[in-house]
Amino acid sequence: MKPRRICFSFFISLLIPTLSNAQQSYPKDDFIAPVEFPMLLSGTFAELRSNHFHSGIDIRTQGVEGKKILACADGYVSRIRISPFGFGKTVYITHPNGYSTVYAHLSGFNPEIAAWSRAEQYRMEQFDVDLFPEAGLIQVKQGDVIGYSGNSGSSQGPHLHFEIRDSGTERPVNPLLFGIAVKDFTRPTINGIRLYPEGANALINGKATPFNPGIAGWGLSYRFSKSDTIEVSGGVSFGINAHDLLSGSNNKNGINRITVFNGNEIFFEWNAESFSFSETRYINSFIDYATYSSSRERFMRTKVEPNNKLSLYRKVTGNGILNIRADIVYPIRIEIADGSGNTSAIKFVIRGKVAQNGVIKPRIDGQVFSYKRLNRFVTPHLKISMPGSCLYDSIVFEYNSTASDGNSCAPVHMIHNAETPVHDYYDLSIRVDTAYHKLADKLVMVILNNKDKPSSAGGKYQNGFLNARVREFGRFSVMADTIAPVIKPLNIANNKKISAQQSIRVSISDNLSGIKSYRGTLNGKWILMDYDPKNNLLKYNFDELINPGVNEFLLEVTDDAGNKSSYNALLIN
Repeated sequence: MKPRRICFSFFISLLIPTLSNAQQSYPKDDFIAPVEFPMLLSGTFAELRSNHFHSGIDIRTQGVEGKKILACADGYVSRIRISPFGFGKTVYITHPNGYSTVYAHLSGFNPEIAAWSRAEQYRMEQFDVDLFPEAGLIQVKQGDVIGYSGNSGSSQGPHLHFEIRDSGTERPVNPLLFGIAVKDFTRPTINGIRLYPEGANALINGKATPFNPGIAGWGLSYRFSKSDTIEVSGGVSFGINAHDLLSGSNNKNGINRITVFNGNEIFFEWNAESFSFSETRYINSFIDYATYSSSRERFMRTKVEPNNKLSLYRKVTGNGILNIRADIVYPIRIEIADGSGNTSAIKFVIRGKVAQNGVIKPRIDGQVFSYKRLNRFVTPHLKISMPGSCLYDSIVFEYNSTASDGNSCAPVHMIHNAETPVHDYYDLSIRVDTAYHKLADKLVMVILNNKDKPSSAGGKYQNGFLNARVREFGRFSVMADTIAPVIKPLNIANNKKISAQQSIRVSISDNLSGIKSYRGTLNGKWILMDYDPKNNLLKYNFDELINPGVNEFLLEVTDDAGNKSSYNALLIN
């Protein structure tokens, strides 16, 4: 049964017009909500996430799995993605109006989608599949149940991740631009403003370091808690830390628009309308990455680095840097808005001061890595080959190393610093201590966090070096993974009677390199085992392959270093 549109229209009638600065007109009546209950969001479009902008909206499902998920418009299922990671179990629907909708983190599909995808999984003998049904094979009508809410993939709790994409370009577009509205009367919150000195002799209130004024007020009347006048010589850029609350929800969501005025002129504008997946990692240049690395606070910056190609910028003057002239007063107003048009603002004044020549700033000696060309760095124990596309701006490269701590098979190499983001992959080679060459096929490159906990970066051994492609700076070394994955049965045992249960549940885990593959069979035939890596869980729901009487279950698990484990049991049905 289709949901009645009258309730949805009521929400729309309550709202302030959405995104007045949008660059394109979108159809407002083509899509209905993908759920039958009131829309409460736990995530907004282009919200700031780790290494990416959020590509849709997260709809709360009342804290539970199994809620009906509806097709927002007529169309056909064009893709079914089932993965242990990312979006988990996902349905993609193509619509005749030129847009597609995406429904992710599902617990399961409707009977038709489930049967077709399950047959394909059995045909391919794998759980992780990316399927593209023939156009029109699985058709849906607006309001049809296509699946059920869940927590699959990299989800951290039951919810629906929902997207609208341009079918031709695959660019996600803010769903709130299509009339799929949420109840929201709350203005965004400004948590902090930061001013950054830009240039060799730039000073803010006499200092060559970022300035963090205290914030007071609310809504359209935010202000600096002390003086509203800041003295600046040279260039200055701005950072904004903010979040949004929606009516009926306590989640701190992302904002939708930033506009910085210099007097009556727009100096900078960022608008969360649409972006491509190829540019989503530019978030690490959009935010103050060094502050995020150290404190997990995200300041959105007006400064646009030369290799930042993010399309969400609407206007940028002077690369987001305001050049201050002596004895000139600059009235600054920063406005932020949410997806429903609710706005907050802060005003302050910058007074230009005569620049002081010869300001001494710390100098770092080292090789310059350019964002324009290939960069190489070589020592007897290390090789780096880094394309310019890896960097948002040129850097003075830093490097040092320390001896092995006894747990690693090579020295620990500090490659630049973890507070500088890396956009693309570069080649890293680390010389392995001679004593460990015999373990060549077990070696893994690792990156160490600030508590010395290693994370695998993979790698292949060749001629005394372990080679890997990595996408961050930090502390790297090499370790040997000689320990096989651990298999722990949760609800089965050898010769156990299983007639009263509906599934087989097994825990699998690995100490370092990570699970590469697994294969479960019943009486010699492959069975579909759903993998949930965040809970280390494999689950097989009984189907026609379970026989009356004795069944032989076998599970084989391999990690990325080639270590293998197996478990077998006779199960009595």
